[in-house]
Order: sequence, then structure tokens, then C-alpha cells
Amino acid sequence: MTKNYNLLISKEQNGFAIPQSYLVGLIAVLVILCIHMLPSMDSMLNENNTKISHVFLKSQIDYHNELPPFARRPLTTALMYGLSDFFKLKAGYSFIIVNFTLLFLSGILLFRLSVQLNASRKMAMANMLVYFASFSILFAFFPPVFTYDEPLQYCLIFSSLILLFKKKWIWFIVFFTLALVARETSALLVPAMALFYFSDNSRWKRTHLREKLRFISTLLLPLVFYCIYLLLFMWSNDMIDAAQAEMGSRYSCFLENFESLRNTVESATSLYIVLVPFAYLSVLIYRKKSSFSYSKKFILAFWITVLINTPIVILTAFARESRLFALPLLFLWPVCAQLFGENLREVFSLSSLKLLSKRWSFLLSFMILNLGNYIFFYHFYADLGLGDNTLFKEYAFTCNLLLSYHIIITTIKSKQGRDLAIS
Repeated sequence: MTKNYNLLISKEQNGFAIPQSYLVGLIAVLVILCIHMLPSMDSMLNENNTKISHVFLKSQIDYHNELPPFARRPLTTALMYGLSDFFKLKAGYSFIIVNFTLLFLSGILLFRLSVQLNASRKMAMANMLVYFASFSILFAFFPPVFTYDEPLQYCLIFSSLILLFKKKWIWFIVFFTLALVARETSALLVPAMALFYFSDNSRWKRTHLREKLRFISTLLLPLVFYCIYLLLFMWSNDMIDAAQAEMGSRYSCFLENFESLRNTVESATSLYIVLVPFAYLSVLIYRKKSSFSYSKKFILAFWITVLINTPIVILTAFARESRLFALPLLFLWPVCAQLFGENLREVFSLSSLKLLSKRWSFLLSFMILNLGNYIFFYHFYADLGLGDNTLFKEYAFTCNLLLSYHIIITTIKSKQGRDLAIS
């Protein structure tokens, strides 16, 4: 029986077949790798060169192995060291193979999770492409994004969500504990995970006490196991004093985020480009969903995590590292097509474009908005020395162009609806 999350492409009737999701995921990951390796790009992988920067990447691996804040997340580093030792590879090759393989696997796991959440295979493929096209993924290994542990963390979190929704409690505990070890920020997802059971009061009241305790313990046990691991790790490596010093210095990050105009713009743009497009769509769609819609819970889960994660990043981390703001998107990526697909198809249709062309006042507003959009990113942003040798300003400009178009079309159609209601 063919599984519903595999769309097969066959060479012959009984010939070799590969899942289309694997093929699309592989192409997407290779495109991301090519972007990072372009000679004009200044990424972690090539440092504005045509060759892999083995020295820099080795320094990153050693850095994450030795410094206490990163050493307590040993999984990604262990994979890189293990690959280098076993195959006698240079550090740069190990870094690229491990992270891009994990990036590919995270896309496949997202596809499977999407199908589990009642997406068609076409929708699940669209969700996977949205994931790979998101700013923090597409430019994952560019400064100042500096991705390292996130591909493994995302693999483990997507696996955990698959297991949670299947009620495979033991395996969920195992995988989510590993997600915490990979990166402790996974703990910030727990309140939103609880939402999927606690938000339905009638269902919760009907649930037997034993089932309630099982679910609560399932969410809490990974946190307990992680705390035990962390204490043992810091004690055995004599890192307790270093960890205390690190926690005390965390709030200096907040001052650095806003210490100059350049840093303020970089921090604000980092937050904006990662979260605002998804936040805008989620607010727009949320009002149209029924009160107890299951898909509505994913929007609530997204916002709960935004409200928890965003202040923590701004206060205790470098906000320019855009990947830090992306954590809430783990609840939207698997349901993007289900939530937003119909709306986006309608807004970006040919009929909507014709509608805009007939509304001169709105067309003029659209042009003025994007003149400001161009001036901001290609002059003000660039003159601050931001986005050099990257595609950041091009991506942000395009994102704003599409966002402003969506807002204008939505406003026109809303006005049309009100006019029809009055008439």
C-alpha cells in the first residue's frame, strides 16, 4: 500500500522510483548550498571566495566544542567530529555534509508532518518550499545568521510533533529530550504544545484523570531529563561557575542590540523579515476561522511562542541572528498551505492584478510604498553597511513588495465588500 505522504515518480512501470518530496527537498537544499557558495557571497562556507573556508569552519566547530554556552549542546558538534574522524575529512566538508543533510531531513520530516495534519501531498510540498524559502533557512549560514545547531534541532522537533500528534508518548519523550540537548530553546515550545490539549475544555473535561496525568508528564519529563543532563554535564566538565558568569553577562546583548543606529536597524530588520510576513497572514486568517478550528490552534501556538521567545531573544541574545526569531515558525511551517493557500491564490491571481490596475489611487499608493521600500533597503540600509555581499536587501525588498501588494488587494476587496453590503 502506497503511503499517503509519498508521491512516486517512476522511470518504468516496474522500474526505479523516488519520492517526489525527496527530489524537491534535495533540489531546494542544493540551491541553498549554491547561493552560499557563489563567489560574490560572503557566507560562512566561503568567506567571499570561490573555495570552502576550512579554517573558519573548523574554528566554528572548535568554538562550539569549547565555550560553555555552546559545549552543552554537543550533538551537532559530535556528528561533525565523528564524520571527520571516520572518513578523514576536512572540517569544512564535515560542517557542510552534516548541516545540509540535516537541513534536507528537516524538510522531509516537515513534509510528513504536513501530511499527518491533513495536507494534500501538493500542499505538503508547498509547505516544504515555504520552509526552505524562509529567510533564516535560505540564508542559514550567512553572517550574522550563523546557523549551527538549528538543522538538527528542527529535525528532532518535527519528529517530536509527529510523535506527539500520534500519541507515541515514549518516543516523544526520547526525541524531545534530544531536541532540548541539541538546543535548549526547544523548551519554549512546551506551552504551545500544551495548547493542543488544554484549549478544548469540553474534551479535557471528558478525559480520564490517568490520561491527563500521562499527557502532562509526557510534556514535563523531557524538561526534567534535560535539567538532569545539564547539571551532570556542567558538573563533570567543571562549567558551573562559567555558566553563572555567562548568565550574568547575557543582558549586555540587549545593550548591543540597540547601541547604535546600525545595530538598531539590523536588529529590527532581523525581527521583521523573519516574523512579520507570517504574523500578518496569521492575524488576517485567524479572524476567518471558526472558534474551535483545529488549524486555528496552530496560529495560537505560533503567537504564544512569539510572545515567549521574542522578548528573550531581544533581552538575552544578539537580535541580528535572525534564526533566533524563527522558533515560533515551527508551528506554522507544517500548516502554511492549509491556512494561507486559498487566500494567497486569490490575492495573487490575474483577476486581482487587473483589479489593482483599474484603481488608480490604490495603484499610486502601491508605487509610493515600494519607492520607500526601495529607498530604505537599497540606500539607507545599504549605506549603514548592512547586507554587503549577500542577497539580504533583495530578499527583504521583494518580501515587502509582495506584502504591500497583498495589503492593497485585501483592502480593495474589503472595500468592495462593504460597498456591496451598503448598496
